[in-house]
Amino acid sequence: MKKPTKAKLRARAADRIAFAREVRQMYLDGELEPERTESGLGYVIHEAGEGRQPRRGQRVEVHYVGMLADKHGVFEESFSSPRGVRFLVGGGEVIPAWDEAMELLRWGDEATLFVPAKLGYGPKGRGQGIPPNSDLIFYVEIASVG
Repeated sequence: MKKPTKAKLRARAADRIAFAREVRQMYLDGELEPERTESGLGYVIHEAGEGRQPRRGQRVEVHYVGMLADKHGVFEESFSSPRGVRFLVGGGEVIPAWDEAMELLRWGDEATLFVPAKLGYGPKGRGQGIPPNSDLIFYVEIASVG
Protein backbone atom coordinates (compact mmCIF):
# COMPACT_ATOMS: atom_id res chain seq x y z
CA MET A 1 0.00 0.00 0.00
CA LYS A 2 1.37 3.36 -1.04
CA LYS A 3 2.06 5.87 1.74
CA PRO A 4 0.10 9.14 1.34
CA THR A 5 2.11 12.25 0.53
CA LYS A 6 2.40 15.13 3.00
CA ALA A 7 0.28 17.27 0.70
CA LYS A 8 -2.50 14.63 0.64
CA LEU A 9 -2.35 14.28 4.42
CA ARG A 10 -2.57 18.08 4.87
CA ALA A 11 -5.53 18.25 2.49
CA ARG A 12 -7.29 15.38 4.28
CA ALA A 13 -6.65 17.02 7.66
CA ALA A 14 -7.96 20.39 6.44
CA ASP A 15 -11.12 18.74 5.08
CA ARG A 16 -11.84 16.80 8.30
CA ILE A 17 -11.10 19.82 10.52
CA ALA A 18 -13.47 22.00 8.48
CA PHE A 19 -16.20 19.37 8.75
CA ALA A 20 -15.64 18.95 12.50
CA ARG A 21 -15.92 22.71 13.00
CA GLU A 22 -19.19 22.80 11.04
CA VAL A 23 -20.66 20.01 13.16
CA ARG A 24 -19.54 21.76 16.37
CA GLN A 25 -21.23 24.98 15.25
CA MET A 26 -24.45 23.18 14.31
CA TYR A 27 -24.47 21.59 17.76
CA LEU A 28 -23.89 24.92 19.52
CA ASP A 29 -26.61 26.55 17.41
CA GLY A 30 -29.09 23.85 18.47
CA GLU A 31 -29.38 22.45 14.93
CA LEU A 32 -28.01 19.04 15.88
CA GLU A 33 -29.28 16.78 18.66
CA PRO A 34 -26.98 13.84 19.40
CA GLU A 35 -28.11 10.46 20.71
CA ARG A 36 -27.21 10.18 24.41
CA THR A 37 -26.09 7.17 26.38
CA GLU A 38 -26.96 6.63 30.03
CA SER A 39 -23.56 8.04 31.03
CA GLY A 40 -24.21 11.30 29.14
CA LEU A 41 -21.99 10.60 26.14
CA GLY A 42 -23.51 12.12 23.01
CA TYR A 43 -22.87 10.85 19.50
CA VAL A 44 -23.95 11.39 15.92
CA ILE A 45 -23.02 8.94 13.18
CA HIS A 46 -22.47 10.90 9.96
CA GLU A 47 -21.63 7.93 7.79
CA ALA A 48 -22.14 4.33 8.80
CA GLY A 49 -19.34 1.89 8.16
CA GLU A 50 -19.88 -1.68 7.08
CA GLY A 51 -17.28 -3.30 9.27
CA ARG A 52 -17.53 -5.10 12.54
CA GLN A 53 -18.08 -3.50 15.90
CA PRO A 54 -15.05 -3.39 18.23
CA ARG A 55 -15.30 -5.44 21.42
CA ARG A 56 -13.57 -5.03 24.75
CA GLY A 57 -10.01 -6.24 24.50
CA GLN A 58 -9.66 -5.54 20.77
CA ARG A 59 -7.17 -3.03 19.46
CA VAL A 60 -8.58 -0.22 17.30
CA GLU A 61 -7.09 2.61 15.30
CA VAL A 62 -9.01 5.90 15.29
CA HIS A 63 -8.39 9.13 13.42
CA TYR A 64 -9.81 12.18 15.16
CA VAL A 65 -10.18 15.93 15.48
CA GLY A 66 -10.45 17.15 19.09
CA MET A 67 -12.08 20.46 20.06
CA LEU A 68 -13.29 22.18 23.21
CA ALA A 69 -17.05 22.62 23.24
CA ASP A 70 -16.84 26.21 24.48
CA LYS A 71 -13.89 27.58 22.47
CA HIS A 72 -12.98 27.79 18.81
CA GLY A 73 -10.01 25.89 17.53
CA VAL A 74 -8.66 22.38 17.46
CA PHE A 75 -6.48 21.16 20.32
CA GLU A 76 -5.34 18.01 18.52
CA GLU A 77 -5.90 16.00 15.35
CA SER A 78 -4.48 12.87 13.75
CA PHE A 79 -5.47 13.24 10.10
CA SER A 80 -2.19 14.93 9.17
CA SER A 81 -0.49 11.65 10.11
CA PRO A 82 -0.72 8.36 8.23
CA ARG A 83 -1.73 6.59 11.46
CA GLY A 84 -4.40 7.39 13.98
CA VAL A 85 -4.28 6.66 17.68
CA ARG A 86 -4.26 2.95 18.56
CA PHE A 87 -5.61 1.59 21.81
CA LEU A 88 -7.20 -1.39 23.47
CA VAL A 89 -10.99 -1.00 23.80
CA GLY A 90 -11.97 -1.03 27.47
CA GLY A 91 -8.34 -0.98 28.57
CA GLY A 92 -8.39 2.50 30.09
CA GLU A 93 -5.73 3.71 27.65
CA VAL A 94 -7.91 6.63 26.52
CA ILE A 95 -10.56 8.83 28.11
CA PRO A 96 -13.66 6.94 29.33
CA ALA A 97 -15.83 8.42 26.55
CA TRP A 98 -13.67 6.81 23.87
CA ASP A 99 -13.80 3.38 25.49
CA GLU A 100 -17.59 3.68 25.68
CA ALA A 101 -17.96 5.05 22.15
CA MET A 102 -15.94 2.27 20.53
CA GLU A 103 -18.53 -0.24 21.69
CA LEU A 104 -21.26 1.82 19.94
CA LEU A 105 -19.48 2.28 16.61
CA ARG A 106 -18.32 0.02 13.78
CA TRP A 107 -15.27 -0.06 11.56
CA GLY A 108 -15.65 2.61 8.90
CA ASP A 109 -18.03 4.78 10.94
CA GLU A 110 -17.58 8.54 10.80
CA ALA A 111 -19.05 10.11 13.91
CA THR A 112 -18.89 13.02 16.30
CA LEU A 113 -18.68 12.43 20.04
CA PHE A 114 -19.97 15.01 22.53
CA VAL A 115 -18.06 14.33 25.71
CA PRO A 116 -19.09 15.71 29.10
CA ALA A 117 -16.12 16.62 31.31
CA LYS A 118 -16.67 13.63 33.61
CA LEU A 119 -16.05 11.28 30.64
CA GLY A 120 -13.10 13.33 29.39
CA TYR A 121 -10.23 14.73 31.44
CA GLY A 122 -12.44 15.78 34.37
CA PRO A 123 -11.29 18.20 37.09
CA LYS A 124 -7.60 17.71 36.25
CA GLY A 125 -7.87 18.80 32.64
CA ARG A 126 -4.90 18.13 30.42
CA GLY A 127 -2.05 20.24 29.14
CA GLN A 128 -2.19 21.30 25.50
CA GLY A 129 -5.04 23.70 26.16
CA ILE A 130 -7.64 21.50 27.85
CA PRO A 131 -8.68 23.25 31.08
CA PRO A 132 -10.24 21.39 34.03
CA ASN A 133 -13.90 20.36 33.63
CA SER A 134 -13.96 20.92 29.86
CA ASP A 135 -16.67 19.44 27.68
CA LEU A 136 -15.09 18.08 24.50
CA ILE A 137 -16.12 17.33 20.93
CA PHE A 138 -14.33 14.73 18.84
CA TYR A 139 -14.91 13.95 15.19
CA VAL A 140 -13.74 10.33 14.80
CA GLU A 141 -13.26 7.77 12.06
CA ILE A 142 -12.69 4.12 12.98
CA ALA A 143 -9.75 3.21 10.75
CA SER A 144 -9.27 -0.40 11.82
CA VAL A 145 -10.33 -3.06 14.29
CA GLY A 146 -7.89 -5.82 15.14
